[in-house]
Amino acid sequence: MALTRWSSREMRKPLRGKDTRSVWLESIVQKLGRYSDSSKTAPSICHTKFQTILDLSALPTYSKSSAINRVVLRDLLLDPVIAEGRVTFDKHFSHYEIIENGSSGNESVEVNFTDGSSEYCDILVAAHGSGSKASESCLIPISFHRNITDTEFSMQINKQIGAKNLVDMKSHVSFLSKGNATKERLRQLPPRLLNGPILVFKNGISLYYARRIPLTLILYHFPIDIVQFTCPPPNRKAGIKIKMTISTLTRTKHHSTRAFCDWSPEYHVMLSAGASDEDNITVTRLRASTKLSKDWRQRLQAHNGNVREEGHPRVWLVGDAVHAMQPTRQVGIRGMGGNQAMRDIADMLPQLLELKRAAEAGPPLSTREIETRCNAYEKKMIDRSFAWVAKSGGTSQPIEELESADFLKTIDLDGLLGRVISFLAGLLLPVATLLYKTAKRSKQ
Repeated sequence: MALTRWSSREMRKPLRGKDTRSVWLESIVQKLGRYSDSSKTAPSICHTKFQTILDLSALPTYSKSSAINRVVLRDLLLDPVIAEGRVTFDKHFSHYEIIENGSSGNESVEVNFTDGSSEYCDILVAAHGSGSKASESCLIPISFHRNITDTEFSMQINKQIGAKNLVDMKSHVSFLSKGNATKERLRQLPPRLLNGPILVFKNGISLYYARRIPLTLILYHFPIDIVQFTCPPPNRKAGIKIKMTISTLTRTKHHSTRAFCDWSPEYHVMLSAGASDEDNITVTRLRASTKLSKDWRQRLQAHNGNVREEGHPRVWLVGDAVHAMQPTRQVGIRGMGGNQAMRDIADMLPQLLELKRAAEAGPPLSTREIETRCNAYEKKMIDRSFAWVAKSGGTSQPIEELESADFLKTIDLDGLLGRVISFLAGLLLPVATLLYKTAKRSKQ
């Protein structure tokens, strides 16, 4: 957890000069190619016999994506801040309070930490990181006259502000496994993975497997009653022996469910390749979100009585703190949640810079000024991000259906559905590609 301090005078300085910033951005772009065998890839949907049903890269309108390790990206973004000596780690968020500063009527935010310390700021920005093993988040209090603070904290801020639009998925649990792609492991993996990631749906289980140098990445989601499994190998050369035990989950029913035993041997090899990296397995609950109305703050302020913290415009939300999306479909798996969080910051930054200029030129910022800028940011954020939440499946089903996950249990690409998709893809893809190229040429 990190605490970042910037004075108002330091905020006026350029980061490191235009040329240095260009080099810094170029280093990020170079990492995109390093962590994928090609600069852009798209997954293929397969069934459990390891045969391709639909190659999404063949869809003319399907946008491919470049992979980058999230830790590498975070380090690249954080390094310039660390170099300025503005980061201190090990701060845990407790709660925030809206403070009235004397008789002037001006307000500020008091951010309290579990060690008893506190910070005061004009604006508090919170962003949840879904990949954290502790399910914790990032908090950025911003003061245009004192400090900027960056720390990690629990998701309670979404509830304290009154948004309360995050939904924990109670039916499934997510396993994310990352292992070093050594030469020995690469020789074990099917050559098919050189073409791009694969995506499989079977009886409520979804599996995503990607070979990204220097890592292999596996993401799978199980119904809650399939959290421990072990498959006896049918012979010494082929088979799978994987065991996962999640002691904190108490709703498990069938601890010996053999989830992958009848899958193709290629999957056995893929899943066994990183079996020694048990510490690299992250287990998380899936989380979705319901769409906020653009006047949700005004509604809260009109009915919250004396709870001034609810809906207050001095507390801003970004990323999974407001629009969490489940990675059960291709848009989530491809990092769209992280992409939307960065887009949030891009939309937020101009509003913050305008407030900074106003604070430097005149009296302390009023809550009304901050509310205007907050509304401008959220208007863009809500329209853009929740469209992707719906595409990821987060709000495309009623909450009751999300909790029971019946829609996932019905997906079985080994049967008729897979054959229909494969047939239609072979029939319609050439026509769609031809029409797309023709339309593209006509526009040129």
